[in-house]
Amino acid sequence: MVTDATTLKPLFPVTVVNMNTQQAAYTDVNGFYVIAARPGDKIAFSYVGYKAVEKLKPVSVLIATQNITMERRAYELDEVFLRPDKLTQYQKDSIERRVIYRAVMERPVPSPVMNPASALAERLSGKVQRLKRFQGEFTWWERQKFIDNRYTADVVKSVTDLKDDSTITVFMGAFPMPYDYARVATNLEMKMWIRDNYKEWSAKKADSTVKQRD
Repeated sequence: MVTDATTLKPLFPVTVVNMNTQQAAYTDVNGFYVIAARPGDKIAFSYVGYKAVEKLKPVSVLIATQNITMERRAYELDEVFLRPDKLTQYQKDSIERRVIYRAVMERPVPSPVMNPASALAERLSGKVQRLKRFQGEFTWWERQKFIDNRYTADVVKSVTDLKDDSTITVFMGAFPMPYDYARVATNLEMKMWIRDNYKEWSAKKADSTVKQRD
């Protein structure tokens, strides 16, 4: 599997390429990957925002297990000035939501010593749980709205032959875009990601159609 070198969380979708055969694969949502290789083949791992890694396939009888850790690439960004008249509708809405809920989102979650006999402590516990739940849900929705702002039906139409909105919805549901990927991927990288997933989706549909006929 492939994980972040600092957090040890699985990375998805990491591109895995056998440099000798040019065969490619991707890690799944749990960071696992499988790729055909002979002993000594060079395997390259690449992921947006991370330093590329290359490893040789170790000697083994049949299957070799090789876990990979990847380090984040450091960037120094140029200073940017945002003009209100140049903001997208998503940016305007996001700023407005941040202003409205700023006090709640910046409120620290207390850690009181709970006493079951204390009604005050029980009420405080309820407030703490509601605060944590709201902050978590707000963060999730903000991330989802950001993904929806980049991963759109129009983008899918531009790189696939899908035209029907309901079919596009099914495809996008089958291949949700990870938030971390949406944050750092260029438009070209995102289109390549969609195209690769569409090839996999089309192949599965074709295989399913053949089995139904059989």
